Amino acid sequence: MNYFGFFISALCLILIFTFFNVGYNLKSNAESQELVFSVNDSPYNKTFADWAVWWWNHHLSIPDIKENNSLSHPRDNYSPEKCSWAQDNGPVWFLPDGKDQSDTTHPEIRECTVPQGKALLVQIVGSGCSKGENPEYTEQGLIDCANWVLKTAEFSAKIDGKEVMNTRKDPGDRQKFYVEPYKTKLTYVNNSYYREVKPGTYNGTVAGYYLFVPPLSPGLHKVEFDETAIEFLQGFPKDQRLSSVEYLINVK
Repeated sequence: MNYFGFFISALCLILIFTFFNVGYNLKSNAESQELVFSVNDSPYNKTFADWAVWWWNHHLSIPDIKENNSLSHPRDNYSPEKCSWAQDNGPVWFLPDGKDQSDTTHPEIRECTVPQGKALLVQIVGSGCSKGENPEYTEQGLIDCANWVLKTAEFSAKIDGKEVMNTRKDPGDRQKFYVEPYKTKLTYVNNSYYREVKPGTYNGTVAGYYLFVPPLSPGLHKVEFDETAIEFLQGFPKDQRLSSVEYLINVK
């Protein structure tokens, strides 16, 4: 038996497998990056943090008539027609984030029709805090409030079945999608989601992890994300923060 020839053949097979495997992983990583914006991007000539503020002001611009499910905020009482509430003529479509759940094993299924050419933006987990909630907030107090769940939160997301972030597998995803505490102005409408805040514009801070998806092709798509946050900053509520959402997006 020609052992030398066998060895050379085996070595060639290993090298070929390694080459294609590395190439596949590089291609897979590149495809994942193309499917989402990271915090270092400036989509449509705005910083990622500026878009996070836009998401928050969109969230706060929707009244929450809790006594009537058809008029209540889409975060807690979603229905397909609410996906279009308060959308503007800009390039980004703002998706409502997930409601609190007891676990993440059964995602909330949401249908949404989105105009062609619109990017998608949703906060996976984060906070927007303002002096409207507490006039005594110092600058550091606003930062702590915005950060209250973020240091230990775990999250993941998929676009059409392709995983684009997962902190349980890659802790480095935290920095790729983390909007650091960002000072801004937050505007609350009458009967906003935060009923205790009087209508008006206040100094505030936002921070969080966001899923920002470039425009999808016409047709049906699936956008999934989940988050778990259990250990909070000292002085803040200790209840769990769990959420899992599956958006069925129809682009047309």
